[in-house]
Amino acid sequence: MAEISNYKVAASPHKLDSSSTRTVMLDVLIALIPCLVCGVVYFGLYSLALVVICMATCFLSEQLYNLIRKKPFTFDLSALVTGLILGLNLPPRAPWYIPIIGGVFAIIIVKMLFGGLGKNFANPAATARVFLLLAYGSVMTKYIGFDIAGNILSTDVVTAPTYLSGGTAVFQSSFMGVSGYWGYVLQLLFGTVGGSIGETCKIAVLAGGVYLGVRRVIDWRIPVVYLLTAAVMLLACYGSAKEVLLQLLSGGLLFGAVFMATDYATSPKWKYNRVLYAFGLGVITVLIRRFGSYPEGTSLAILIMNLLVPLMDKFILPVRFGQMTKAEKPKPQIMRWVSLGLCAVMALALVVAVPVMATRPKEYPYVISAERTAEGEYVFEAGGMFPIGGTPRERTYRVVIDGETGIVVSIEPITENNKGYVAELSLFVGKTRHEIAVLSGDALSTDSEFSATYTNTELRETLLQCFDYISSEMGGKSNG
Repeated sequence: MAEISNYKVAASPHKLDSSSTRTVMLDVLIALIPCLVCGVVYFGLYSLALVVICMATCFLSEQLYNLIRKKPFTFDLSALVTGLILGLNLPPRAPWYIPIIGGVFAIIIVKMLFGGLGKNFANPAATARVFLLLAYGSVMTKYIGFDIAGNILSTDVVTAPTYLSGGTAVFQSSFMGVSGYWGYVLQLLFGTVGGSIGETCKIAVLAGGVYLGVRRVIDWRIPVVYLLTAAVMLLACYGSAKEVLLQLLSGGLLFGAVFMATDYATSPKWKYNRVLYAFGLGVITVLIRRFGSYPEGTSLAILIMNLLVPLMDKFILPVRFGQMTKAEKPKPQIMRWVSLGLCAVMALALVVAVPVMATRPKEYPYVISAERTAEGEYVFEAGGMFPIGGTPRERTYRVVIDGETGIVVSIEPITENNKGYVAELSLFVGKTRHEIAVLSGDALSTDSEFSATYTNTELRETLLQCFDYISSEMGGKSNG
């Protein structure tokens, strides 16, 4: 190794360019324009009003804070970026006060109280969205369907579920002449589904991401590793190759990966730490989606990882030029190889596992028979031998699921031992697949008179298999 003394290093800064906070923020605003345009076209002018209110609230909140603290006004466009991102994360028909509350929280609480731009502990838009979800859960999860003609001026619209909460029942039977699975994918790409204002059209999100990447405003490692990790986690947690693409294109995952996780102030400073940061985002997002009570997870995952970034930047440091070990040997670039190896393993897992999972025949041991009636209802005889109370007991049911809404219409016992362990059918009737899937723990427990926890659990799994059978084997809308 050459002696360090042979190298001459000029005084810093070593890299010069014309970028500034204002130019960077302007680039982000430009990148978000396609998402805004698609949101307004798909969901109407009321959506535009919400975004404008949110941006105005963020800008005025920052100036008011500066006025109170007797600081100079700031015009670096960062408040407008926060307002636009948060506004695009709102439901299309949220009440007018929601963007005001969210904007004030994002700027005053998350940003300015911690010192302003660059000193905030977490992404303001992501944190504000989490706050709104906790404070106004029913409002923040109420979406409307895609309708260019009907939504443009109307505020009296019908709510509609997203894929994450409503499954394949939310899709049209065909799109652009393509039906089935790839028709669903196209609908998610073009955004003709329910969702937040700016997150539905994934083509617009990708266009903005490409622009920011070309302008070198964001580090490509974060969105790429985030999506790669999420894909591997989805494959592991859902056991379906088809579910991977549908989940990646649903909700705010792609929007968050491009516009929120890449925030300069709250993402790691070292490029290999960014890989670990993105890896954590992917893991947490999918765990929340699969096992949490809320079908999304992107904003909360970003908030959690933002809180860990200071520790990463403090304790996981790059190897300095010429740094030696105690044995007087060049210090190995461990984090570099760990990060590269992690990405390689995940990519290989997808390459190998996706074709295998896609061709693997699905088994539905609880589905005995299935048919579709002329009225569009799916009728199942489902059940089997369940080890209840240590003794195998037979449980079979007649299950009726509405083909349009994806709701369980009725459950009638065909064979059920009435000596205890009777299932609580009311827990499941009138619910969608997602509502049934998230039932666990106390929600499946009943009083000692029935002692039906095990029976309810097995009935839940039986119903989930019925929904999956509709989607995979009967070519219908399963709500899952």
